Amino acid sequence: MSTLSGDFYSRSLRVTQHVNVILPDDSEDFWTEIDNDLKVLYLLHGLGSNADEWARFSMVEAFAKVYDFAVVMPDGNRSFYLDAPTGPRYFEWVSEELPELVHTWFRLPRDREHTFVCGESMGGYGALRMALAHPERFAGVAALSAVTDPAALAEHFSDLFWGDAEMRAVFGEAGPDEEHSVESLARTAISQVGIDSIPRIIQMVGEDDPFCPYVRGLAEALARLGCRSTFESWPGRHDFLFWNGALDRALRMFSGLEVPSL
Repeated sequence: MSTLSGDFYSRSLRVTQHVNVILPDDSEDFWTEIDNDLKVLYLLHGLGSNADEWARFSMVEAFAKVYDFAVVMPDGNRSFYLDAPTGPRYFEWVSEELPELVHTWFRLPRDREHTFVCGESMGGYGALRMALAHPERFAGVAALSAVTDPAALAEHFSDLFWGDAEMRAVFGEAGPDEEHSVESLARTAISQVGIDSIPRIIQMVGEDDPFCPYVRGLAEALARLGCRSTFESWPGRHDFLFWNGALDRALRMFSGLEVPSL
């Protein structure tokens, strides 16, 4: 595997930003199930972590080789991958500027059929936002134990934040509201491009994860809207012991491979 780690200056953030990139190669450390059909995965980290998280705690390098994915892992800070009302534009960074840098430096595919996005927790929220805001760019999105409604998160998991000040800095003076929910984002996307243009949505969450009821509720809402979506849940918590297996299953689904029964 070729694993690259570097820094790019971001105009959207006005700061040099760290990015990790995994490129599958011809090494014989893992047997491939997909070959010569390189795909690109933007893989987002959760709240309180950084671009190194997935490489440290999961088998993402192995999965990249097995399923022929180039994996791009950027820093998102504690931004929820949003453009701050009066600060850094993280959504612009991950959805606009970063793909251009990746294409310029690595000449990776950027057609819709070969482009996917995934994340866990806060990163799952960011991944869903990216896919619903730019359905023309992504064939699929995998949200693992995702934040589905920041307003509910702020109400029921307030200990995760630096109080109301952080909420206002990220979501605006009024804090997160219904318009920040993924269901609202999906309704907007459907009204703009039609249900047939919405990327495939995969959601996975551990049965012992406190986020499970919210993820399940979003899955039911997406089904009512007519989205092409998959929901899976099995015993597990809000950690990489669950997310590692979930990433493997998601990449198999993206690759059109058979997925073992739960």
